[in-house]
Amino acid sequence: MTSTSATDPVCGMPVNPEAAVAVEHDDRTYYFCERTGADTFRDDPDRWIPRDLPILA
Repeated sequence: MTSTSATDPVCGMPVNPEAAVAVEHDDRTYYFCERTGADTFRDDPDRWIPRDLPILA
């Protein structure tokens, strides 16, 4: 089993996708440390979409 990490686009912290809050947007999945970050992202996703971070699908 390999461990994969993602970066929360709102707070910038690394997160484990298996334990994170996931949000689908434009056919991509974004992962968040907490539900509040996910809610912030949902309110204005274009503000938070990372331009230089890999996206896990």
